[in-house]
Amino acid sequence: MILTTLCYIEQGGKYLMLLRNKKKHDVNAGKWIGVGGKFEEGETAEQCALREIKEETGLTALDLIPRGVVYFHSEGWESEVMYLFTVPAFEGTLTPCDEGELRWVDKRDVFGLNLWDGDRIFLEYLMNDTPYFEMTLRYRNDRLYQAIVDGQELELFDIFNRNGTPAGYVAERGFAHRHALWHQTARIWVVRPNPDGDGVELLLQLRSAKKTLHPAEYDASSAGHIAAGEDLLIGAVRELEEELGLSVSPASLEPVAVVTSVIDFEMPDGQPYHDREHCHLFICRADVRDSDIHTQASEVDGVKWISPDACFRAVRSHAFPTCIDPWELALVLPRL
Repeated sequence: MILTTLCYIEQGGKYLMLLRNKKKHDVNAGKWIGVGGKFEEGETAEQCALREIKEETGLTALDLIPRGVVYFHSEGWESEVMYLFTVPAFEGTLTPCDEGELRWVDKRDVFGLNLWDGDRIFLEYLMNDTPYFEMTLRYRNDRLYQAIVDGQELELFDIFNRNGTPAGYVAERGFAHRHALWHQTARIWVVRPNPDGDGVELLLQLRSAKKTLHPAEYDASSAGHIAAGEDLLIGAVRELEEELGLSVSPASLEPVAVVTSVIDFEMPDGQPYHDREHCHLFICRADVRDSDIHTQASEVDGVKWISPDACFRAVRSHAFPTCIDPWELALVLPRL
């Protein structure tokens, strides 16, 4: 187990960032990070941090604030325990670093740098003055696939460009929505033969009254985000099983369309919410019995079967509370 420190020196709303571009065979090559390094024998975390700051920047830290500890696990590499510090006061003159290029970067611009996926998570914690935290980050092939903070696992999304191509990094769910990052979602419409023998019925879910967004409103049968590293179809059938208890094969999903969704509003707590989705619409044809449905209590308060025509009329006339858009039905209904 490797013990290390990482320090973010602050001045005038900026962090002193280090672009690692000078060392050979550097695992951090091309990445922007703080300053720090490995413990020497007998050192405490604070002693290591003070020494590394002096060696890499020429500065002397006058105020060293412990902010958290991060446990790194990466396939093919030795595990690491990293102690995080911020430095709001220092003295001395900045000197060149033999490990890379030092640069003062406005905190608002830090997330535009080439960072490790996990660094985006803990940097936002630092900027928001989050109390001391413990974080576990797990990587595979240099890509983050699991993040746990104080015992709670975070949702991670693969991030995409506006045109739908992969952006090449992973972000935590809240970060993606705060920073308007494009990600993938799936919306599934379950269709069954009408028990009366005339046409088909659509299954609608009633969103939980406890949800922050669109509480107690009817929606498509199932909808949700695709997790980082997750196959699109696997994620779609996972959502069906989690929310409705329906187990189907990925082959049973019929693609309808991929649409872009842009939504901006303010959350009840005053925080901005920017949703940027590449939304994949699917139809799932199945002979579902009511007894097959087992709703997820935290997500779904109930279900409703309705004919396609009746659903379209109800959505257009606001006959019941719903967050279904007519444009979505216009894509789905002709395929039934």
